[in-house]
Amino acid sequence: MNHTPAEEALDAAAAWCVRLAEGELSPAEHADLQAWFAADPQHRALLDDAVSAWRAVDEQAMSPGMVALRGEALEDLRRAQQARWSRRPGRRAVIGGAIAACFVAALAGGGLAWRASLPDVYRTTEGERRIVELPDGSRASLDAATVLRVRYDGGRRRLWLDEGRAKFSVAKDPLRPFSVAADGKLVVATGTTFSVERLPGQMRVVLYEGHVAVLDGEGARGRPPPSLKVDGAPAERLLTPDHELVASTTSGATVVSATDPSRAASWESGQLVFQDEPMDLAVERVNRYAREKLRIADPAVGRLKISGVFTSGDTRAFVDGVTAVLPVRAEPASGETVLRIARGQSDRGQKKISGAGESSAD
Repeated sequence: MNHTPAEEALDAAAAWCVRLAEGELSPAEHADLQAWFAADPQHRALLDDAVSAWRAVDEQAMSPGMVALRGEALEDLRRAQQARWSRRPGRRAVIGGAIAACFVAALAGGGLAWRASLPDVYRTTEGERRIVELPDGSRASLDAATVLRVRYDGGRRRLWLDEGRAKFSVAKDPLRPFSVAADGKLVVATGTTFSVERLPGQMRVVLYEGHVAVLDGEGARGRPPPSLKVDGAPAERLLTPDHELVASTTSGATVVSATDPSRAASWESGQLVFQDEPMDLAVERVNRYAREKLRIADPAVGRLKISGVFTSGDTRAFVDGVTAVLPVRAEPASGETVLRIARGQSDRGQKKISGAGESSAD
């Protein structure tokens, strides 16, 4: 029987889960595991999911009946491992049953405890802003079109910004670092106020007060990730209050510069303030509040710079202002507005755009 690559990867994740549960890997097995990770970035996530499920069973399901069920699940997984490496027919069904047994054990033995082991997820839709009170008294202010995952366990306060932007007011607790992961970067604080934003190809951090460390990646267990560097120095030495860090997620480029804190936080009061902002990033932010999206069809439009103040959600005023003072034309399309270079107008001077669509020369 033939299996898809995705099925093969899931089989392998289940087998590695069993092997890790049984004890330390041999040097050869460790090398095999690293090679499997290197073959596909998704492999590590598949194994993480399998290990998380098994740990939830192991930690939460301790009643006598559940101990027996866990034992059955482990035995099924061991048989699945043997089936995989021997490549006997039918291993997919065996492994599928073993994985199902893990989740049945977790649900039956934990219930609320199982769900408590998963991160809480907070979302905002287009045009929606939200303030979230966290268990330790910290507060997260979510911009529109944002997804934030939160998990507090033991001595750690861990958050993941999957989309959008959020500002954090962190309750002081030196023994429990507060970390926010975003697009391969990690921001760590104990008590401070800062924001993290994901943009195409960028991760941005604005520090309002206190101190944060900005690290490259989440790091392996027991191995903290290295600090981001700016001209050879750790970024956090330069990221003092009222400064912004911009880190490329496609290269090693990192820049720290001064910023106006009131402008940086203007989105919390319903304003979008741009100061010599590239159009591609400005459109990304405008789209967080727009049901009918803007799309840049010409790369030359994305490179133009704009300055102006707009009301969040007033996409029409943004388009009117941009087309009035920049060599850009807007074309309505199905469910979106397309922005293109207006040919023959490339010599038009750059001007400051107001939220009402008026302009004045810089």
